Amino acid sequence: MIPHGRPALDLDSVAERAGVSPATFGRRHAAAFKAAVRPLPGSKRPLLYDAAQVDAHLAGEPLPALPTEPDPSDLLTDAEAGAVAGVTASTIRSDATTGLIAPGRELYGRRWWTRAEADARAARQTQFKGRTPGATDKTPRSRRPKGPTADDIAAEVERAGAGYRGQVDADAIAAQYGVSRRTVERAIAKVRAAKGTTGTTT
Repeated sequence: MIPHGRPALDLDSVAERAGVSPATFGRRHAAAFKAAVRPLPGSKRPLLYDAAQVDAHLAGEPLPALPTEPDPSDLLTDAEAGAVAGVTASTIRSDATTGLIAPGRELYGRRWWTRAEADARAARQTQFKGRTPGATDKTPRSRRPKGPTADDIAAEVERAGAGYRGQVDADAIAAQYGVSRRTVERAIAKVRAAKGTTGTTT
């Protein structure tokens, strides 16, 4: 997270702030710097550091504390935005390409979202939230149970009309196909409308 109003620096920018080349900084100063200044929470590839803390370290002064209160303008990584929104990091990235969340902004080679954007994503209706962290249903959609086709329902209706079975039982067909009763009822209604019949389901 990059706190609102607190610019962030990568190691090359830290070296520039110190007035040396990145290579020189890496050889002579990086170890002491990393021991004294912690990366911003959530930053990785590249690690980022708070500019105010960097300046304090270079000046030999105590490091100022990072803000502790969340701000709507804080910049969050995909993982952090997902944690706020209650979805996975991959869902945040996917939603950014489909317009379900703001596209974010690029900084130091990665994309960031404001806390306000993540909060807005969290406020969306549950059925549109996307896969949540820890979700166990990871079966590809193509392998998930499908509703009965019109031909399937037509065959059942024909069997009922011929006396080979009782009334078409929506609950039984729903259980057979692993779908909701409502899905079956819609399929039955379409078949009967096409055939001009008005039978009932049980």
